[in-house]
Amino acid sequence: MKVAMLTSVGDRCGIAAYTASLVRALEEFAEVDVVPILVGKQELPHYVEQAERLNSADVVHVQHEHSFWGGILPGKSAFWNMRYLIKQPLVVTAHTTTSLADLLKVKSEKRLPHLIAKKLLLMRKGYRDSVETAPFITGRTIVHTKAAALELADRGANPAHLHVIPAGIPLPEFPDETGDDFRTKHKLNGKFVVSLFGFIAVNKGYELLFKSLKRLPENVVAVIAGGPRTPEDDTYVKGLEEAIAELGLKDRVIITGYLPDRDVAGIMAVSDVVIAPHLYATGSYSITVPVGYGKAVIASDMACFTEMRNLGANISIFHSNDAEALAKSVLLLMDNTQLRKTMEANNHNFAQSHSWRVAAKATMLVYAESILDVERLGHHKVVGGHQS
Repeated sequence: MKVAMLTSVGDRCGIAAYTASLVRALEEFAEVDVVPILVGKQELPHYVEQAERLNSADVVHVQHEHSFWGGILPGKSAFWNMRYLIKQPLVVTAHTTTSLADLLKVKSEKRLPHLIAKKLLLMRKGYRDSVETAPFITGRTIVHTKAAALELADRGANPAHLHVIPAGIPLPEFPDETGDDFRTKHKLNGKFVVSLFGFIAVNKGYELLFKSLKRLPENVVAVIAGGPRTPEDDTYVKGLEEAIAELGLKDRVIITGYLPDRDVAGIMAVSDVVIAPHLYATGSYSITVPVGYGKAVIASDMACFTEMRNLGANISIFHSNDAEALAKSVLLLMDNTQLRKTMEANNHNFAQSHSWRVAAKATMLVYAESILDVERLGHHKVVGGHQS
């Protein structure tokens, strides 16, 4: 089987990293042609040329994120310019299933003219459907959590065409890395290190981490292991640095900036606990990487994290946006070394049994179903965002 994988590429994109891991595992079972997404709305000839390459495969797999085609505002997305050109069986991985209201951040909008404009957009059913539902009902769709599948089904997607495949757990590329250089550089000997891994973004709960640190002993140090991915995120990082200074935490918070894989391994080595205090998430390398390294993990009660725990990962879950609950979870693992060691051993075993190879085998079954769908229909036609 030949698979055309349409995806973002590059070092500073979580979806690109996700897809690269999936592709490496898929190559045991299929020939995979990685077709890079040129992020943003492009002219039609670009998609015509891209579709010619995609249609040479037996099945097309699209990694979907709204920004890849220009965003969610009316007239800004070129997703359908690309989609209507694909003639082969299609599988879409939905990385964002968030409602339009949440994407527009309606609840937090304080500017009255903008709030009115956003509420008017929500009243446009056809437009709302084009963002929330239509991209995910033109073929088979892969989501990372049962919650995401239920969300799409509630909007009208066929449950039989929704497939829950959690991200694979990446096994350590540098398992023998000690992190000694990082520990020495930042004078971490005798410190209890709590780290938060991944690109810096507003949804990851850093402010909550700072509030928790104020409740924790002075020897607890936080490492924000990552850097900004976009110019907007860069502005956010500057705001975080100002907040750290204002709270008197400059000696207790380290922001590393972007990390190559070996340095990630070093951070994992020095971390006593890894946290994921996200305010919203549909899946995250912030937690799969630490589990892969066999670390004790504390995470907020997002569906992607609780479902991972239900599958067998040893993750301590706390109520989202509750700084005191996060602090108590850290203290528990600080005071109970044996519990922490047990969590580490359990997560090491979980990583072995939930690898990317397991995710790739499940994905291959979805490809087979997608091809059978077309064979059963005898043709493949897309009309108004629906396969018929």
